[in-house]
Amino acid sequence: MLLKKWTKKLLTMSLVTGLYGSLVTSVSAQDQFDHNNISFGQDTIVEFEFIRSHGSNQATFGIVNFTTAVETVFFQEIKPYDNYGSYVRDRRIEGQNNTNQLVDFVGTIGNSVLPGANVTIVPYNNKANGSVIEFLFKKNEVYAFFLESRNPDGEIRRTFLSTQDYVQFDGDLGGGNMRDRYGRDIIGRSMAWEDGGEENRTDLDFDDFVIEAGGILRDNCHCQNNYSYQSYSTQLQPYSYYAPYYYYQPYQPYQPYSVY
Repeated sequence: MLLKKWTKKLLTMSLVTGLYGSLVTSVSAQDQFDHNNISFGQDTIVEFEFIRSHGSNQATFGIVNFTTAVETVFFQEIKPYDNYGSYVRDRRIEGQNNTNQLVDFVGTIGNSVLPGANVTIVPYNNKANGSVIEFLFKKNEVYAFFLESRNPDGEIRRTFLSTQDYVQFDGDLGGGNMRDRYGRDIIGRSMAWEDGGEENRTDLDFDDFVIEAGGILRDNCHCQNNYSYQSYSTQLQPYSYYAPYYYYQPYQPYQPYSVY
């Protein structure tokens, strides 16, 4: 079912944008995390942190593996925004990036936004529970992120892919503390999504669903039996928690270092 679903989507998109060929071609061992595709030359764990959502639509964010046609939901809104259904009235602000502000139908983790049912939550004492998840990218497999946007009535509007121009990438997976194009402090690689699409080109604010990925290259292991992996963490300072990754050699003491 998933294979048919994504094959149909890709074929439809290819008629309009020519994306299909670029997604299914084989990839080299070079890591890639941009509009072209998401792929790594070795097994790679990346942590993803939900920052905030804006706007009255209800969104689901995740990733699709184009090698296996399997999709995984990372974060999803269980209602359109935090104050939905309450007496509190939100103020709509169109065409302005409000990622650093609590305006324009805000969605936060634990209220209107929850992590996906099949992801691994990474608990940190200094972050909201459920705001950070991790995902294992398999070596040389090709991925893309997706954002499914629904109107407040629950009708499916459109599904956007990271290979389209509805997401802005800023920063670097192993870049630590950085700034995006709006001057906002970010950690690692930022993905700021726009869900207005062609239906409303006046509201291109790219703050409808904001995610940050990675931050520091935590592990780069060339293990026994010719197996290797790497992992990117959102936590830039030493910490006591370490997620159970079940690799072939024991975890070594944390040593912060740059990706370069």
